[in-house]
This record gives sequence, C-alpha cells and structure tokens, in this order.
Amino acid sequence: MCVLSQGVPWIYSRYSLVSWWQMEQFSAALFMYVSRHLADLRLKLGKIRPECHLTGQDQGPYILVKGVTEHCQKLGLHISVRCAEDIARDMERGTTVGEIIAALIELDNTIRREMSTHWFFHLEHHYAAFYKQTELFGVEVNNKFQQIAFDMVEAGNCCAMGRGTACVFHLMRIMEVGVQAFGTKLGVSLAHEKNWQNILDETNKAIRALPPKDSMTVQLSQISSNLYAVKLAWRNEVMHPNDTYTLEESENLITQVKLFMGQLAQVV
Repeated sequence: MCVLSQGVPWIYSRYSLVSWWQMEQFSAALFMYVSRHLADLRLKLGKIRPECHLTGQDQGPYILVKGVTEHCQKLGLHISVRCAEDIARDMERGTTVGEIIAALIELDNTIRREMSTHWFFHLEHHYAAFYKQTELFGVEVNNKFQQIAFDMVEAGNCCAMGRGTACVFHLMRIMEVGVQAFGTKLGVSLAHEKNWQNILDETNKAIRALPPKDSMTVQLSQISSNLYAVKLAWRNEVMHPNDTYTLEESENLITQVKLFMGQLAQVV
C-alpha cells in the first residue's frame, strides 16, 4: 500500500515512532506524486504561447492542478493547498498560460518552504525501545503500583530522547512511591524522610527484628540491598538530586529502579 494512501506518518500516528524506511517511502512518494504533477503540468503549458487563455474546461492542466492540491492536502501542507486552490480557481475563471506558469513556480517554492518547517528527531535503535514503553518495569509492577504509570512511561521517554536528568526526576518520583510502600510493609514511617542513609537505617533495623531464616525476611533483605544499589547509582545522600545526569547514568538507574520495584511488587 502506498504510504500516501494512509496519510502522513507523523500525523496519522502522532507522537509515535516512524522508521527510517517509512520516511524514505514517504519522501519517495512525495517527490513521485507532487513533483511529477508539477513537472508534467509545466511541460504541457510550456508548449502553449504564454498569452493564451486557460479555463477549467481545459481538463488536462486543471486535473493536474487538482491532483497537486489533493496530495498537498494528504501531506498536511496547508499553505501549499491554498496556493494550489488559488491556481485552480484562477483556471476556472480564466487566466493566461504565462500567469499559470508563474503561479506554479510559486507553488513549487511554497511546497519547498513549507516542507522545510517540519523537523524530525532521530532515535538510535537501542533507545527507541524505551519510548512509550508502558511495561518498562513489567506487568506485576504495573498491577501493584498503578500510580507510577505516568512517571514510568515518561522516564522511558526521557531516556529515549536523551534527557538523562529528566529521566532521573521521574525515577525519583517512582522511588518515593516504592520507598513508602517498603516502609509500610516493614511498619516504618518514611512519609517525610528524604535522606537515603536514614531510610536504609530504618528499614534495616526493622528487618533485623524479623525471624532471620523466614523466606519473607530474606526477600525484604534483598529489596533493601537493591535500595542501597539505587542509592549508589544516585550518588547522592538525599532523595531529591540536584546534580545533572548523563544518559548512561539514567539508563543504569532505570535498571536499578526496575529491579527494586519488581522485587517490592512480590511482597506488598
């Protein structure tokens, strides 16, 4: 199926990823349809004296102009559509070949200018996997912590778009939910606690009071260890980091937070 028959990829599937192949197909279709129509029309008109009049009754040129209008509409080139519609309207009323050729040159320039206003962002294959990922931490975490859905997707989006610090910000909000749930499970109140070491001290104190060989105690100890790993990854004593983070650091933190939240989901 021709790409143009579906519409513009970045319009009919807004904010979704468009592959390089789709872009190439779309670009090829664009030049094949629009450029060919304009070239054919100018070639036909070039064989007629400039002072000759044309009307809508001259079906060949008129149909080609309407074809350009249709394809510009599919492309979302609204200014170009209006320009092409003006040419078709002039032909319906009657105008000279020379005036139509001049208008077609302006239409061609308008299409090029309008296309130059559309910009595209390239994602490497590895990071594209993070984009709009609704199960970044797995189904079980989704089911147990539905309130983190927004921040989880945004953390992945920010990582995909190369925004390391923004990614960490959303992971921080997820960890606040996780730490509160962890504290509740252990009977420890962490509602206003922001210092990582204090959090670890309180949770470890509660774990040490539990039967050491109990399977639940072992699981909670593992969760605490992963909480410590997140602390190291953050390289910060407080839960609200003020530093900036690289893309590699944010990706590492996604892994650590995923592990922490995944194990936590099994016990809460």
